[in-house]
Amino acid sequence: AVVSTQSTGDVVNRIQWDDKFNTADFVVGYLDRFDGLVEEEFTLFDWSDVTTVDDWENFCIPKHRVYYFKERGEVVWDRRSRLDLIFEQRNETCKNCNIPNT
Repeated sequence: AVVSTQSTGDVVNRIQWDDKFNTADFVVGYLDRFDGLVEEEFTLFDWSDVTTVDDWENFCIPKHRVYYFKERGEVVWDRRSRLDLIFEQRNETCKNCNIPNT
């Protein structure tokens, strides 16, 4: 297994902006305060800063609640085991990314 040093935010940015990925292929495993570990489609989330989002209109969680990402049913990044198939098996650099400057 590949050991991850990438943060949740790094993984989210890579999935959103790298042309190699289709966001519809991803599921997010996160800790819900009431229901425990839950999975939802990546595209349902508003990945903005949680302090700037209207909770009534957008689905947003703090990034520290994300435990893993799945792509087409396979876990490709897991915080607990430090598995990273997002960066490590895809050349580590994001050559095809169009990440906006923030």
